[in-house]
Amino acid sequence: MDKNKSLYISLVVLFCVVITGISAFFLGLQFSKQKLVDNSTKNESKITNVESYNIPTLSILYNYLKSDYNNLEEYLKKLTNSEKLYVAGLFDSSDEANNNKFSLLKENLIKTFGSDLGVLPEDYYAFAESEEPLYKYDKETDEYIYNEESPGTDAITDLDSGYIYNYILDKKESKEDLIILTYYGLYAYQDEIGPTTITNQKNIERLLNYEETFDGISDQEYLQNAFKKNKEDFLKWSYTFKKVNDNYVLVDFKQA
Repeated sequence: MDKNKSLYISLVVLFCVVITGISAFFLGLQFSKQKLVDNSTKNESKITNVESYNIPTLSILYNYLKSDYNNLEEYLKKLTNSEKLYVAGLFDSSDEANNNKFSLLKENLIKTFGSDLGVLPEDYYAFAESEEPLYKYDKETDEYIYNEESPGTDAITDLDSGYIYNYILDKKESKEDLIILTYYGLYAYQDEIGPTTITNQKNIERLLNYEETFDGISDQEYLQNAFKKNKEDFLKWSYTFKKVNDNYVLVDFKQA
């Protein structure tokens, strides 16, 4: 009886050891999978969020579409130094932004495009023919300081005032070291002294943030209704990102 009891206990212990081993194996496998998912998510987050692009960046992309260029890199490098400072975010007034330092502006360009575009720490001119710069560069502090002697102006660049309005993501494609994001959207035109109009230049047109003045519905409702009615009325933009030094930067943009 003692032998049988001893054998029984040994079998129970052996069974528990086997079960523990199997559980540990699958737990480790699950942890490994989770780790891969986490790493993938981490890498995905390094893609610049298209929806968070500032207006200057979206304006540059709009002007690129309207230009005779078919290579984004060539277009960006031909910009004037003031336009490069503009797209870098010199006029970004968000609470988190502190873009009056040249070093930060240069870093913003590298993060977005993978290059500083050859931008130089020089005075900023609203227009090429301006006699006085709108912002003066202070070499000692590496900062841009507003020039009190510059003439007042509502416009801050020679660029067209249009920009790209991204509405909703259509699809995402991966190809080797490239990721392509396609968005439905519209053109946006900002009046210097008035509202912003979003339009497809055909049958969709909306004054942003003026919903209560004419139709009683929100901008979001208007866009949702238009998209539900016919999503093909919306324009489509294709953003191509390339992995450079463990980061994804914008290398191409076109109307899809």
